[in-house]
Amino acid sequence: MIFPMMIIFYVMIIACNTDTQSENQKVPNQANSENIVIGTKGNTPPSQITPKPEENPSTIQINPSAKTTKTLPIFEVVSEHPKACINDHFSQFVRVHGMYVVGDEDAPSDYVLHTANILAQYLDNDEDGIPDDQVVTDYLVANGFIVPVWTKDIRENFWSSARGTWCEDNIRTVASMYHADSGDQWAIGGIEKAKIWDTNLEEVWHVVSAAWYRVYPEYFNDKFDDPRDSLLTEAVDAARGGYFEEAPKIYPAEAWYRYFDCPYGCQVHEYFYWITVANIGALDPAITNWCPNEEWSICTKEELRIRDVRAYDLLNNHGFKLPTHIPDGSYSPTKQ
Repeated sequence: MIFPMMIIFYVMIIACNTDTQSENQKVPNQANSENIVIGTKGNTPPSQITPKPEENPSTIQINPSAKTTKTLPIFEVVSEHPKACINDHFSQFVRVHGMYVVGDEDAPSDYVLHTANILAQYLDNDEDGIPDDQVVTDYLVANGFIVPVWTKDIRENFWSSARGTWCEDNIRTVASMYHADSGDQWAIGGIEKAKIWDTNLEEVWHVVSAAWYRVYPEYFNDKFDDPRDSLLTEAVDAARGGYFEEAPKIYPAEAWYRYFDCPYGCQVHEYFYWITVANIGALDPAITNWCPNEEWSICTKEELRIRDVRAYDLLNNHGFKLPTHIPDGSYSPTKQ
């Protein structure tokens, strides 16, 4: 895989480690399509379902005392992953704020780069070169979360061959993107430009949000292993018209969130995705036909403020540095 020449900038980062068939599309002529390698510095944090890949992030322990000091690029196309058990199945690698987006040899390179840019924009939504919440990013890095761009066959082969290797216990793929035989959509250039939905907005967020459940449990606990409520689960229960451990066959008439495919913890994850993309304007009917739908009907931030008071308050009134802009796959941290 040949990529254009990289532009490299480095500064010091002090990291606190916590615990389908798609046609190849032409890469837009913009900065994110180049192999950009940019450095960053530290930041003070604020006061679905496949076999092995869809692990429960609740099982991962946080280690807030572990600290490392190293020079890290924030966006870099690299030739390999540090671990051989990853390299045996993937040939494309993009390191994003210490995380990895990986692609198999048949994954279109513009797809892999697009996914990496979406990840970068979720982690650093204001694009100043610094993760918006360093603790969230550190958690994802320390616990081996990656974002694969692969096929279902490669996914199965990867986890089968990972048994007994470093990858079995140290790599986590809570969600992923499929470049073939899945129905995943790729809005190269962003949903407003491409005029289609971008599945990356959901799947990449599922990976990033895995950290929010663990790092801020009082606010975002998903109740997978920890039975305590959080502001997020309280909002879920209100949106579903009550608490249901399993999805009911028929939701109460007053419910505005109706998801039928998985148990409670998974319901929380899908809800967090819906409220996040509504809050950043990605569901606005003016730019997408993705909303309303039978699962979710709140399409704008203003509707969220009026109809889902708990969700709006959680996302906007507690000082968290959650995304506020729609990732479009054009990460360009030039606002430093």
